[in-house]
Formats: sequence, structure tokens, C-alpha cells
Amino acid sequence: MRSFAKTDVGKAREMNQDYYYISEPQSNIQVYILADGMGRIQWRRSSK
Repeated sequence: MRSFAKTDVGKAREMNQDYYYISEPQSNIQVYILADGMGRIQWRRSSK
């Protein structure tokens, strides 16, 4: 089986925080990991 991965920073971010890992083809167990980076989330506290 062939594997391929590609990420893109998109239009809204300056830095790509996506991550992927594909194990070596010779490995006994094939591992595929994908993590979708969501960028920095700014939490706002409402002060009353």
C-alpha cells in the first residue's frame, strides 16, 4: 500500500500546526497518525 500526506497552512494562519506520522513500510505494524492543529485559541473572560 502506498501512503501520502500533505498539510497546508490555509488562509487564516501564519503557521501550520498540523502533524502527521506514517511508519516505515518495512515495519511489522503500520501506524498512521493525524493531528489537526487548531491554532492558538484565545479565551476571553467576561468581567462584570
